[in-house]
Amino acid sequence: MAKYEVGFDGRWQETFDDRGQAIQWAEEVAETGRVVDVVLKRRFLPRKLLTAFPESERAAREAAWYIPWTDGGSGIT
Repeated sequence: MAKYEVGFDGRWQETFDDRGQAIQWAEEVAETGRVVDVVLKRRFLPRKLLTAFPESERAAREAAWYIPWTDGGSGIT
């Protein structure tokens, strides 16, 4: 079963069963000035970034979470 984790301040803060609840809470936390990641946590697989808040930080967070071998390519350029 998939879980959704919300992280900020350098650690995972909360785990949710519902994606919508995780995203809603992350948006609320981001309003306090924190950069917040919402990830999909699956058994035996690495965490996958779903979204990040505030939106102005989303591209930077996606780049930080990028794992070359997960994009379908070899990761060799």
